[in-house]
Amino acid sequence: MSSVAEVVETDEVFGPDQAVLDWMVDHRTDFWNWVMKAITTLGNTGVLTAIAVVAAVILAGNRQWRPALLVSIGSLVGSIIMFGLKQLIERPRPPIPERMVELSSYSFPSGHAMSSTVVYGLIAVSAYWCSAWVRAHRWVLITAPLLALAIGFSRVYLGAHWMTDVLAGWAFGAIYLAVVAFLVLRTDPAGPPGSRGGQPTSAGPPRSSRTDPPRGRPDRS
Repeated sequence: MSSVAEVVETDEVFGPDQAVLDWMVDHRTDFWNWVMKAITTLGNTGVLTAIAVVAAVILAGNRQWRPALLVSIGSLVGSIIMFGLKQLIERPRPPIPERMVELSSYSFPSGHAMSSTVVYGLIAVSAYWCSAWVRAHRWVLITAPLLALAIGFSRVYLGAHWMTDVLAGWAFGAIYLAVVAFLVLRTDPAGPPGSRGGQPTSAGPPRSSRTDPPRGRPDRS
């Protein structure tokens, strides 16, 4: 297996990737450099690990065992798969002059894009599963994909990844998220907590609050 130092200097680039990177470099400003560096930290391994641990602890503390397992183990396995894909494909990073961050790993798929899709997505799915408020305000769930999109965009802007690295990271992350969420949650026969109440029983015809008069001949005494 060749070393990363040897791989990153190769010039094999997929067509649109170079054009997109060149456009990003040409439109960099000090303000956006600062914004993108701040956004990209939300996809760092340490930050995502801390967020996943906190979310899993909160879920476990509320006895939501399946969602806690989904967030904790699901995030860990997703990270292992992402690292394995990098080692298998060994794609080089964009050239150093365009890179605004120091990196020593392979480029495909984008770890930030894939991991943020997985971790924030798992938390969003778990929140929907456990919280009646979230189910009643589904619009809050858009936070997860928006974070993943912003983080992935920041990786291309900073020259940390080619565009196709990020697209692949989003795709792999979304597929993994859907499969794991289905296996862990949708196979629960009890369903979401909000659906676990007893089924309404069939009621007979309504009864009048008044006492029904006795049938038969009226009393004429």
